[in-house]
Amino acid sequence: MHDDTDFPGQLGNIGDDEIEIEFVDACDVPSVIAPEADPQSITSGETGMAISDESGAQKIEKLEAELDHVRDVYLRKLAEFDNFRKRVDREREDLRQAALEDFVREILPVVDNFERALQHTDADSGAFHQGVEMIAKQLHDTLGRKGVTAIDPLGQFFDPEVHEAVQRVETGDQLPGTVVTVMLKGYTLGGRLIRPAMAGVAVGPVETEGGVGGLS
Repeated sequence: MHDDTDFPGQLGNIGDDEIEIEFVDACDVPSVIAPEADPQSITSGETGMAISDESGAQKIEKLEAELDHVRDVYLRKLAEFDNFRKRVDREREDLRQAALEDFVREILPVVDNFERALQHTDADSGAFHQGVEMIAKQLHDTLGRKGVTAIDPLGQFFDPEVHEAVQRVETGDQLPGTVVTVMLKGYTLGGRLIRPAMAGVAVGPVETEGGVGGLS
């Protein structure tokens, strides 16, 4: 019994004896096989990767060398700048100190005159003496704030480093070499000698033929 249902292509009208099916052996069908990898190409690829890795390592090494060079240049420039800054600061301080020394040398004669005025006046002079004394004190205080220190060697042993012997005084009351009179006080600025003290130095009777402190 046949089913009259039509199939696409009118297969439904074909009889059983008209259908011929041919079975093909699977062995006769050519198979599609992926080509085998070329060993040479694999080797070339691995070599390329090795070269690439080596090239990357060389680049890193080169960059590290450049970084070390830049760091070295930076540190040297930094040291040079620091030395330059210190030199500028030192030169500025030297200029300031030199200007201050010049000012002190110019003002010292004024201080000397006030001290002479005080020596030739006494407390009985009243307001005049007090005024001179006050001005002299203000001058000394102002100079002291700038680092100026007076050298008054009266009664001290003569020191040629800070004293200048301008007079020999023969006396038996003081040991030879003792400063017995001070004509002008000496002054230092920040520990640096600005002017030595002008002093009269005691000598014994037998030493009058010799010299003290450079006196002949």
